[in-house]
Amino acid sequence: LVELFPSRLHDERLSLCRRPCVSMASRDGRILPLVVVGIVTAIFLVRFLYAGSGGSDKFSLHQMPPWEKNIKNNTKWIVVTTIQLPTKPMVKLSKLAGWSVVVVGDTKTPASWSLQNCVFLSVERQKELNYRIHELLPYRAYSRKNIGYLFAIRHGAKVIYETDDDNELTMATLEQAFQVDLQNLNKNLLIYKPETGKNTVNPYVHFGQPSVWPRGFPLSDIAESYKPVAYAKFGSGLKPLIQQGVANGDPDVDAIFRLTRKEAGKKIVIKFDPKAPPVAVPPSVMTPFNSQNTLFHYQALWGMLIPITTSFRVCDIWRGYWAQRLNWEVGGTLTFSTASVYQDRNEHDYTLDYADEIALYNDAGRLVKFLTNWKRPSSARSFFDVARALSTDMVAKGFWKKGDIDLINAWIKDLISVGYKEPDLVADINPSNALAGSASYTPQKGIECV
Repeated sequence: LVELFPSRLHDERLSLCRRPCVSMASRDGRILPLVVVGIVTAIFLVRFLYAGSGGSDKFSLHQMPPWEKNIKNNTKWIVVTTIQLPTKPMVKLSKLAGWSVVVVGDTKTPASWSLQNCVFLSVERQKELNYRIHELLPYRAYSRKNIGYLFAIRHGAKVIYETDDDNELTMATLEQAFQVDLQNLNKNLLIYKPETGKNTVNPYVHFGQPSVWPRGFPLSDIAESYKPVAYAKFGSGLKPLIQQGVANGDPDVDAIFRLTRKEAGKKIVIKFDPKAPPVAVPPSVMTPFNSQNTLFHYQALWGMLIPITTSFRVCDIWRGYWAQRLNWEVGGTLTFSTASVYQDRNEHDYTLDYADEIALYNDAGRLVKFLTNWKRPSSARSFFDVARALSTDMVAKGFWKKGDIDLINAWIKDLISVGYKEPDLVADINPSNALAGSASYTPQKGIECV
């Protein structure tokens, strides 16, 4: 205890050293039980306090590499991973007032990567941070982005925006694109009304593209997604802790869409309705969301973890479904807003994307059914207990592998180590909590040039 918490226990140690020794056999043998109780209590305190301070001699809040001590804290961070030199979209992000940017490199990222107002984490610096997850993350993998999330949280993040280096922001500020201030929500925010027997909704319909679906949307539900949906005004019972903005240009659709709808030699150009109001997805209903134009608030920062045992084209989608279900447990909801970035993708072999997305086609519907029926175990005493339980059950159902359980356990310990406060569980998950009266909205047709 003295070694772990010298400032707290130094005076007490001196006081104990000055006290006279007492025979353990004195006072009719009453001292021995007290000593035993004292030893047991000391062991408990060491385990409890040590766990709360990070639980590892590799990393704690009190240990940073020298270069990290010069990083300024900020409540608003942007996290990106890249393998190329700064792009035009990256330059634009670096100039956003009030935001800090952390860029996570990989083995293929140029060592000379540098951009004003950006913190670049080379592979060498990633090691020096000593996060537990580091040993579990493969190189040349999108999941290295996880290190950037922890870094941002360690340096004061209350909200994190994540994107990719080829998504160009088309709005002047992120505050225009998202609800960064939860105390001042958009008065036009709508929420889908849950429908009996329906557990998915296609958000692209709301933004004027009924014939387009996002990557990871269950194929069996596409035909049903065309039908009109009912809306309500967004009430105060839920918080939009996770927010996804759609993308104009070549948005995040699956390989089946591109292989069947894209004309040879031409680019996909899709434009969503810019006047469509933001819309929330209530508990009991799900839809996929990605990591390409997404904002997380503090109570949902735990949900940014990218898994390591799925394929590249599956990892952020499975992350999204997992986080969406757990988000209900803390009184959160997922919202969608109109396009705030433009995506211009390079031509490549879409049959390779198809092969990488097989799990999405085969298992997305099964995963949604599993998650919407899943119940918080009665043995769970905290949110992190619930997260571990769901993650374990997803392994048992074959959605990811044991390596992601190890990652999640390390992630939770790292979150504690960087000072993240575990959110409280809500007593009841009720979809009607966020409904504040009926609302009428008719989606307008966007522009589709394929």
